[in-house]
Amino acid sequence: MRAALVGMLTCFAAAALCHAAGTPANDQDLTMFRGNYYRNLSAVGTVPKKPKMLWRLYVGGILEGTAENRGVDPGTWWAGLGWTGQPAKVGNRYYFGSLNSYVYCVDAATGTVLWKQKCGHSIKGSVNVVGDRLYHGCRDNRIRCRRISDGAVIWSQKIGNDMDSSPLVMHGAVIVGGEDGAIYCFAAATGARWWTYRTEGSNESSPTWVDGKIYQGNSRGWMYCLRSGNGKLVWRFRTGDDTDSTMVYYRGCLYFGCESGQFFCLNEKTRKLVWTHKWPRGIWATPAIYDHKVYIGCADGYMRCLAAGTGKELWKFKCKSRVWSSAAVTDGCVVFGGADADGCVYCLDAATGKLKWKVTTGGYFLATPCVAGGQILIGNHNGWIYCIGEDRPGSTRVLRDALFPLDALRRWLGLA
Repeated sequence: MRAALVGMLTCFAAAALCHAAGTPANDQDLTMFRGNYYRNLSAVGTVPKKPKMLWRLYVGGILEGTAENRGVDPGTWWAGLGWTGQPAKVGNRYYFGSLNSYVYCVDAATGTVLWKQKCGHSIKGSVNVVGDRLYHGCRDNRIRCRRISDGAVIWSQKIGNDMDSSPLVMHGAVIVGGEDGAIYCFAAATGARWWTYRTEGSNESSPTWVDGKIYQGNSRGWMYCLRSGNGKLVWRFRTGDDTDSTMVYYRGCLYFGCESGQFFCLNEKTRKLVWTHKWPRGIWATPAIYDHKVYIGCADGYMRCLAAGTGKELWKFKCKSRVWSSAAVTDGCVVFGGADADGCVYCLDAATGKLKWKVTTGGYFLATPCVAGGQILIGNHNGWIYCIGEDRPGSTRVLRDALFPLDALRRWLGLA
């Protein structure tokens, strides 16, 4: 027991020395939800200037069913990628979990499925790729560790009920929130449980690490700060409503919102409120930080840009629908999807908020785009995964239509 505790604390001490809190070493990869332990790297690399649909992949969906017994209508159709659902990109491969209950590894250039592995229910959160392993939660009440080479399960651990939260993997530990009212820490190598902290409600946001502390929002209107080494409570902050938004750490402050429409900037050291905003509809998205600015979408249909230091609103862009998709910001661009049958992937100028382009796909977006290596990969609730890249002269359009030959026939006849 003592040896295990020493090993655990050593792992967390090593994490404190990690370069830029887990930030990838290049602008081609994005390995976890919001890029690093601070959750402040929403995207990397360039954004297409002239967007083109490079390929798409149909993953379909499943019915809720009665097995999980969560009070959700058994006829509810879960398809594509859900909230938060940000794919990971490592080299020339994408990794993501789908609402159809499968985890996928896909070729980034063509959309060819290299492997897929089935789980017991839908996967709403994002995967985390560390070295040769992939970690993810699932609505079958399990967190799994897989080999990235073929998706085979290395270990699987059961929690009490449901898991929207995306796991945080840090040099020997896996931390994740559960909707059963607990925050868990497991050994990354074996899945052994190191600690559990009981909260006052479900935990759907994803944990954030700052200087040996874990920050996690929950459904009963609290944000918890725990010691990462032992799960002991350090302090907590009253948000007042369900807090699905993940805490983003930037220059000494935590940025996050909740379903009441309240948005917070909180000093991480003093625990004092620096500034706040109250909007008429709720916030489900996680903010993005870029060039000392905060970008946040809201259910009132606006994407907003705020000054990180003062909270001053610099611009806002009105969509045709709610914005649940968490924005990805890089290369002077803000990329996100619209909900409520909007069916658009938007690209805005990060400085002015003016529309640069939009791609209409149909359906609606709750998921978070993966913007890395000059491509955008985003899942839609219509069951499709879309890859958008640069429209270069002489390039050809590649679409994954093995399951939908009618689409290919329509294009061959010049009807699409």
